[in-house]
Amino acid sequence: MSSRFPFAYAPWELRDAARGPGLIVLAIAVLVGFILTRMPGGQPFTTDGVVRAVAQQSLFPLVLVVAAGMVGRDLNEGYYRAYFSRPVSPPLFYLQRWVVGGIVLLLYIPLLAAAVTVRTRDFHVDGAIVGRAALLYLLLGGTVLFLSTLIRRDWIVAAALYVLETILHTVHTQGGGLRGMSRAIYAALPPFHAASLERPPAEGEIWAAAAYGVALVLAGLAVLRWRALGSGGRA
Repeated sequence: MSSRFPFAYAPWELRDAARGPGLIVLAIAVLVGFILTRMPGGQPFTTDGVVRAVAQQSLFPLVLVVAAGMVGRDLNEGYYRAYFSRPVSPPLFYLQRWVVGGIVLLLYIPLLAAAVTVRTRDFHVDGAIVGRAALLYLLLGGTVLFLSTLIRRDWIVAAALYVLETILHTVHTQGGGLRGMSRAIYAALPPFHAASLERPPAEGEIWAAAAYGVALVLAGLAVLRWRALGSGGRA
């Protein structure tokens, strides 16, 4: 397998990301700004507060939109035959696509801040929110990337794992702990709760979550490296 870098595809991947998830991100930011301009005066707003509230509700579905079908769509539709008719490394190609998607997602936070500034007149981007968005993309987007190399419904399974981990984490922290099989499942699942905007996680928790996310991405790239594209009757 060739190790040639896929930089020639980067402009096309950027274009696809801008036309797809990029337009959704921009539309949400514009909608937030429009709603704020229509709200009655006298209500206290802070840029960080509004951005945090909106991001808390929207980052999860946006990550799924950005990462869904990252590999699986090409395998199902047979596009990979055209992409790799040239000597390009599939792992590097999809890693580049995944990184481009992450950049689009992270631009969502300053776009939101700019939209809120229409009302607050105070443009400010909270680095903690950007960092938490990056961690969520690493964990959830990494999960989708890995699953996308194996199954078709990558984003559905990833969403189910996210919901399951969220429920188990709530029970673990507020319901007196977990036991038996549920505890083992919770320990094995990606620590999505570490990327939550509801509370500041411990530094060790962030590093552990980041390591888990990197492992997911590397696992997906390993599948692309060692498993023949289109195998398993997917194309």
